[in-house]
Amino acid sequence: MYGTQAQVATMASTWTEDGVWDEYSNPTLLEVEEWLEQVSAEFNIALGSHFFVSPIDPIASPNAYKTVSRYVVNLVADLCNFKNSSGRFFTEKAIERGITPMAAIQRDMNNWIKMNADGLLADGVTQVIKPSARSRASFRVIG
Repeated sequence: MYGTQAQVATMASTWTEDGVWDEYSNPTLLEVEEWLEQVSAEFNIALGSHFFVSPIDPIASPNAYKTVSRYVVNLVADLCNFKNSSGRFFTEKAIERGITPMAAIQRDMNNWIKMNADGLLADGVTQVIKPSARSRASFRVIG
């Protein structure tokens, strides 16, 4: 998992109980932890879609791990804001267009990975070309 609930609390402290998530905060500690797991898992899937091996190893690729963790923490903080009817996911424009927070997060993740692919590689994140079943269907073995 990338990031911690304590890191999210520093980014969305308005919604905590004195800087701490608990069963009375909005969102609750359980919700923040579930979002961290969900967004981290979705980030790993997005990395895989760009042929990066995931999860990112904090020892082998420390800068990439820290950067991705901070990115995931910011996304979860955005979800905390949305839960409280504020933030970038709760704008009139987003609501009018029917853009769900998770759809926006997935789009943002893919764009982030594309923009930072060279940096991920430079920090030791492994990239392996493994075509999907759909891609393999277009391959023809000559024998």
